[in-house]
Amino acid sequence: MWTVRPITEDEAALFRSRIARGFGSDPKNDEESIGRFLEVFEIERTFAAFDGEDIVGTGGAFSFQLTVPGRRTVGMGGTTIIAVQPTHRRRGVLSAMMGYHLDEVAKRGEPLAGLWASESSIYGRFGYGVSSEMWDATMEAGRIVFPEPVIEGAVELIDHEDAEPLLRTVFEAARLERPGMLSRSDTWWRLRRMRDPEDDRNGMSARRYAVYRVDGEVEGYATFRQKEKWDEPFAAGKVSIIELIALTPRAHTALWSFLTNIDLFPTVVWWNMPVDDPLPAKVTDGRRVLGPRFDSLWLRILDVPAALEARGYERDGELVFSIRDDARTAGTYRLTVSAGEGRCHRVDEGSDVVLTIQTLSALYLGGASLSRAAAAGEAEGSREDLIALGQVLRTEQAPWCPEIF
Repeated sequence: MWTVRPITEDEAALFRSRIARGFGSDPKNDEESIGRFLEVFEIERTFAAFDGEDIVGTGGAFSFQLTVPGRRTVGMGGTTIIAVQPTHRRRGVLSAMMGYHLDEVAKRGEPLAGLWASESSIYGRFGYGVSSEMWDATMEAGRIVFPEPVIEGAVELIDHEDAEPLLRTVFEAARLERPGMLSRSDTWWRLRRMRDPEDDRNGMSARRYAVYRVDGEVEGYATFRQKEKWDEPFAAGKVSIIELIALTPRAHTALWSFLTNIDLFPTVVWWNMPVDDPLPAKVTDGRRVLGPRFDSLWLRILDVPAALEARGYERDGELVFSIRDDARTAGTYRLTVSAGEGRCHRVDEGSDVVLTIQTLSALYLGGASLSRAAAAGEAEGSREDLIALGQVLRTEQAPWCPEIF
């Protein structure tokens, strides 16, 4: 019923207007904005649902390399800008676009698609599962007390013009250490990480950049904004962390100590803090680091053997499992892990565990629980087999995705 295809450059303005309308904002379709759009997005990886000549649904994919367990990377199609016009809801537009998108990702040889969900109720039906979570942390800076000060090194504030090469060096050193992190191209750094127009600040300051150095070497950085506020006669300002990357424990401590000791700013927030960040264990009262936990990166496995053989493992084992899915991945597979290397292939035999593709996708980065999925009816098997497969897929470090796309 709907024609789904990539847009042309001539259709970029209409496409952007439909994205904006779908998310309830107003488009900026001046020449400069359209030029940036065409730089950031791969035009051949956009897709739109057309009703005649009008666009009634939008979507696209970024080409990422996703860090997976074992300090490895795998290609991932980053699902993004999914919007259906309010006049065309519940008419199959989204299903048509998602079918097109997942087929395109698979044809490119990317075994995974991934996204941040604007509505968490939507994407499970397309096979996505929550593979990483985040902590929306809020803290009273004066109550974040470190028992011992950092003696070595120093935190420095640097100018925007000097920041990018230092941040890139630290980020690239950290990226392979944490499952869930994504590659950043030159264009991504320039237009998504370093560009800082006033319209995008939501009433807060320009980005600030703090780096921690020891003997001239940068071991970590924090990017943040500030919001001045007064509850007369007291200062009530806020520091909002955008990203904190530390290569060493002392860099982590030093940066957090700096961020929680800025005069006139008694509140510190971080919307996307790793769920296993060691801050609560480092301070005298870990309860003072408060915040709810939310889903972040969702994954959808499209090629089970390729995905499972691309990652590393911390425990050996062998199990046969069956996947409930559409024709993309439904079937039975044998996973054999030896010395941290996985081998996976389809088999024609009985399985030890049956699970949905959403569950396997959620387990892929090592942070989810198979036993919890079984309790929710998303996996079946004996307690011993569920524990065995869950332990093979689990990792010590929680995944974290700092990239919102």
